[in-house]
Amino acid sequence: MTQMFWWFRELLSCFKFIAITGNRGFFQSKRVYEFVLPGTAAIGVFAIYLAFPSIFAPSFLKNFSASVFQVMVFVVPFHLAALAALSTYQSTGLNEKLPGSEAQLRLWSNADNDYFYHQVTLRQYASLLFGYLCSLGIAYVLVYMFAAGIDLSNALTGAGHFTFAYNAVLFVSFFFVFHYVTLTIYAITFLFDKVNKIKVI
Repeated sequence: MTQMFWWFRELLSCFKFIAITGNRGFFQSKRVYEFVLPGTAAIGVFAIYLAFPSIFAPSFLKNFSASVFQVMVFVVPFHLAALAALSTYQSTGLNEKLPGSEAQLRLWSNADNDYFYHQVTLRQYASLLFGYLCSLGIAYVLVYMFAAGIDLSNALTGAGHFTFAYNAVLFVSFFFVFHYVTLTIYAITFLFDKVNKIKVI
């Protein structure tokens, strides 16, 4: 059964950036950018929505999702360009171990028939970061294209069910946007802080 879905695992490999671990604690690691800051911001905005629902238009979720879609159309090509540049840029410094952290990725070895930990290089880390952002953006575009024409108000009977589903989608949308924005800012500062310090030989 596992071998039948090898293609699914390959598709999910674009999300390996999340699986990268280091030698620092949770609140000193990249988890802060991935979950803590986006989660805190999403909870804060969602709390404002619950406390003051009248300041949000009835079509807020629809308009908000459409605006995010428009942003993705422009941002995803930037991430693709950064990914292509990092993958092909010739510099020995990019192939060195990521400075400042023991960044490692758990991989499968066919030879040993077991998992092992691979020390991630600067090029691999940056490529996985921008590849993750590209994949996340493309996934959002695809989901939005299919979900834009769905009307859940008729499918979910009862005001309580619809309100719960609406609030759940709204919170997930808030978290996604803050997650994507935070990691995009992190990616840009990462390029300035790490990659641009490399001397071309």
